[in-house]
Amino acid sequence: MGRKERSGDYGTLYVVASPIGNLKDISIRGINTLKNVDFLVAEDSRYTKRLLDRYGIETEFTTSYYRGSGEGRRDRILDKLLEGYDLALISNAGTPLISDPGFKLVRKARELGIEVVGIPGPNAAITCLSISGQPTDSFIFLGQAPKKASQKRKLFQKLKTERRTTVLYDSPHRVEKTFEVLAAALPNRNATICRELTKQHEEALKGTTQELHEELKESEVRGEYTIVIRGCSQEELARHRYEANRDIPVAQQLEGMQKLKDLNRKEALKELAEFRGQTKRELYDRLNK
Repeated sequence: MGRKERSGDYGTLYVVASPIGNLKDISIRGINTLKNVDFLVAEDSRYTKRLLDRYGIETEFTTSYYRGSGEGRRDRILDKLLEGYDLALISNAGTPLISDPGFKLVRKARELGIEVVGIPGPNAAITCLSISGQPTDSFIFLGQAPKKASQKRKLFQKLKTERRTTVLYDSPHRVEKTFEVLAAALPNRNATICRELTKQHEEALKGTTQELHEELKESEVRGEYTIVIRGCSQEELARHRYEANRDIPVAQQLEGMQKLKDLNRKEALKELAEFRGQTKRELYDRLNK
């Protein structure tokens, strides 16, 4: 690493994961990268300085890059890379760009032909998911939970039919309200809350959304929260679809299924039975009434 000596060579942008709490969690490769690049680009240099001091890293900061950074700040970083300097992008905690700023910088760097290299490491979403006890074979990450109650309700209504595990972040000031809305929308859905991950008072709570809401009302609110919500079961999905569609005539649904998927009547009846969570016999009876 270090400034490229050959004229016309661009620098490399290293995206370096940093600890989410315990400073020992940074990788050896991460430390070496931070030591050997020409400059650091930090979300907030005050947070990053603790890490640098711990490992004797003396690399200078070129600028900060945070949520809301404008094109001017981004262009100054890109100019450094175009001049041949190697830079390391580091966030306050965890892997940069995962619910953190940096996407537009990385996208523009790639458009300009600048090499971007990831230095993997800690991530709160994956850490919590791995210890949550919830299914991990398929999941979605939604970033920060919405701030407004109306937005929370809209999101959690959508999760009623989401089969995949859902992971999202929340702040200590809003998490109790989030679970109030979540418990109302999905009262018996299993979930896990992780807080203070990798720190001395790390805690992972598991239960129904109602149980976790009660737990949050009684406990001290501290640290950032990661929430993992189990997806709906096949039975829940079938029940929801049945409730949502039971007033629509079966004959109308069957005709729509045939046209939508270009199926014959027998094939459409089978698909409709699965969609409504009923047997083909039950649908035959409804059709012949």
